[in-house]
Amino acid sequence: PRPETEFSQPSNSRHSAKTDSALTDDDTSSDTSSTQTTAGDDPDADWKFIEKMGEECLKVYGDENECVMFDTNPVPLAKYVSHCLWPKEANDFRVGLRVDAIDRRNNWYPGSVVELVKERTKEGDDTITKVKVHFDNFSAKWDEVYAFRNSRIRPLYSHATPRAKPTEFVVHHRSMEHKTKKLFLFGQSFYLQCHNDWSTARAGAHILAQASRFLELSHFKKSENGKKLNSVERKIAEKDRDEARKTIAIIVKALIQSDKRYVVAAIESGKQSRQNGRKTHFDATTMSDDLTKKLREVLPFLPFDVSVTTADSPLGSNGEEMAFPFSLVRTIGNYINARHSLVLHWRGSTDAANSDTSIKKHSASRQLLYIPPIISPSKHNQKLLGAPGSDELKRHPSSSHGGFHIGSCLAEFFKEQHLEATGCWRCPACKEDREGKQSMALWNLPDFLVFNFKRFNASSRWSEKITTRVDFPITGLNMREWCDENSPQSQQSSDEPFIYDLIGVVNHMGDIDTGHYIAACKATACRPDGSEEVAYNFNGSNTTKLNPSEEESTSSGWRIGRSKEKDSSTKAASKAVSESAEPLWLKFDDELVEPVPPRNLVTEAAYVLFYKRRQMRPSNVAKYCSLD
Repeated sequence: PRPETEFSQPSNSRHSAKTDSALTDDDTSSDTSSTQTTAGDDPDADWKFIEKMGEECLKVYGDENECVMFDTNPVPLAKYVSHCLWPKEANDFRVGLRVDAIDRRNNWYPGSVVELVKERTKEGDDTITKVKVHFDNFSAKWDEVYAFRNSRIRPLYSHATPRAKPTEFVVHHRSMEHKTKKLFLFGQSFYLQCHNDWSTARAGAHILAQASRFLELSHFKKSENGKKLNSVERKIAEKDRDEARKTIAIIVKALIQSDKRYVVAAIESGKQSRQNGRKTHFDATTMSDDLTKKLREVLPFLPFDVSVTTADSPLGSNGEEMAFPFSLVRTIGNYINARHSLVLHWRGSTDAANSDTSIKKHSASRQLLYIPPIISPSKHNQKLLGAPGSDELKRHPSSSHGGFHIGSCLAEFFKEQHLEATGCWRCPACKEDREGKQSMALWNLPDFLVFNFKRFNASSRWSEKITTRVDFPITGLNMREWCDENSPQSQQSSDEPFIYDLIGVVNHMGDIDTGHYIAACKATACRPDGSEEVAYNFNGSNTTKLNPSEEESTSSGWRIGRSKEKDSSTKAASKAVSESAEPLWLKFDDELVEPVPPRNLVTEAAYVLFYKRRQMRPSNVAKYCSLD
């Protein structure tokens, strides 16, 4: 393998077994731009440095290991190409040229030229050329039009700072039901990260390379995707998967080579222009069109189509879906924002009827080739489950969806840890590093208990959001097991002081870079004495009913001054709310407040949990209640 440089990093992408994300507004997901003012007029010293860094990066960019073992950071090349192609007059601007542009608040941001605008002068006897710039990671409503000579548009990264965060988006698997012709999502959604300055062609190679993981040899013995296959059908499916992987390899190689040819041609054109002092011909549009024509011949032979849609509508119901553009003149960071997601629409044999005759012959017998990749525990998890004391984890069985019970998390948090003699613990007596043991337990339980899940994992070279689902009880969480046996609280014979009920959940929607918080809170009515209606506080034993007079004067747990059927914006949610025997739960999403069924509280997005002890201290009852 090629030695790692500052331009390369291992080719890998995070993915999650299941994704249920709503991304944040694209207008707030971009980094705040820097306002540094280096390289004002591209002096020779700056040009030599840019040229040196660009040529070093070009040596490894797009070689045989690209998108196989390494993903090269294209920032030095993007900067190099922008300076090489920088025009001397407005008419020399090219669509797709990467630039820095200043907004109305005098902040510099990177972007791309998306249109050349012809405007008449005030006298009306001549026209001038202006450029429309689309900023990276922003929506089109923030596009700006600039004149060439007003110093508000400059070569890429001469004023703005490269965005440290990569472009990240979720990829869904989708297909069509044969009888009803309705679209549906299935399989394992996953996240992809792309360098912001990759062209959409180079990013497309990365997308296809990751999609090939779902075309590996089947590890199912009897059925695939809920369909029983005989030996002949299995052989046909495996042959089709092998052909699909080969097709992907061909397309990825073509995309990588075309992208490098474009970069080399742009650099050579710029260098000749600087040496000769006159404009040189560089037709990027023709190169991109040639690539599109080649891809049009081979993409239909893939078992899926790659489409771009909005993150909140992966089924394409809003009509904003379009085919992914494998273009050389548009970067992925400039094309995709936080409002977008990708869809792999898997084609089955029924889809062949709508295709060309040549393709129909190839795919007439093809079934859904999607195969979920084999997911095995990491080495750390295997070591953890096989270590002494792992019975604590096994005592709280995992859920059928592959998640954990909150008891497993507590067992891991409170377990005894061995400290090695490597600076972990210094003996206060001999003042030397010694081996030791460390353990934790609860001594005194509060009335309000807060759990904060570790949803984000970051290191010097890797970061990800942990999407593992944790099952937690809505009512009746018993914390006795986690209290120190010598604590005064543990001496009580009754379990009542250890019982907690859920009163709130904070959910994080999105990924490690961008996201949105949605809260769910329990809203129950109170008795005249200030205590909650116990009858609606939990399900199970020891429930108490209010007096008939109190039931008439106090609203039920569902009602807060208006009919519960009107609290929901959807009929389905309203029906679930009406039929539930649980207390009223409200979802708070910015200004939107609506009921949510209790069964929808436990999700992969749960981030912070709030529990209230069922038997609160009298002082807190008085503190948190108000008297009329």
